[in-house]
Amino acid sequence: MSSVSKTLRVIGKEPGGEVVVFNESGSSSILRRCRRLEKACLHRQTGRRFKGFQKDRKIAALESKINELIINRASHANETGNSKGMHVHSLEKSDAASEDAISRGLLDIETAARYLTIFQTKLTPHFPFVVVPSGISVKDLRQEKPSLCLAILASASYDNMPLQRELGAEFKKVVSSRMIIGGEISFELLQGLMVFLAW
Repeated sequence: MSSVSKTLRVIGKEPGGEVVVFNESGSSSILRRCRRLEKACLHRQTGRRFKGFQKDRKIAALESKINELIINRASHANETGNSKGMHVHSLEKSDAASEDAISRGLLDIETAARYLTIFQTKLTPHFPFVVVPSGISVKDLRQEKPSLCLAILASASYDNMPLQRELGAEFKKVVSSRMIIGGEISFELLQGLMVFLAW
């Protein structure tokens, strides 16, 4: 095979990182092809391409897409706002009724007060992340935080398993109705979930 005077540019570096020029008698394993083709191989360091403008274009495209989504969401919220408001209002009414286990006759006020005391004295020391002060009565708690009250009653009624299962099922209905269907996020619901999941 005759010697060829052309040069072949090889992309890559030696393990040490130095830039070298090889001819047909070079011994580097990177240039086996050069030796086989009997070409002088020239290894040159290539500069990095500037990609700043391309990144700027991508960022601008993402920002415009986000703005478009925000505008679409706002217009959709305006269209469905009235009907959704009526739906959430009706859900709140039904939830308020279902959360009050005492008025529905699932248990009386004395039993509920006993379960609140059990929660305050026996359960809270083991899980002190939701603390109900001793001066709070069941009447106050069911008016101010009905979801938390229902979760406490469900957790503390372990001496009556059928009642505990029933109260637990009612609390799950309230959570699914207010959080999943109604999209409500509140500190009271979070407290109720913490109590219910802990016990």
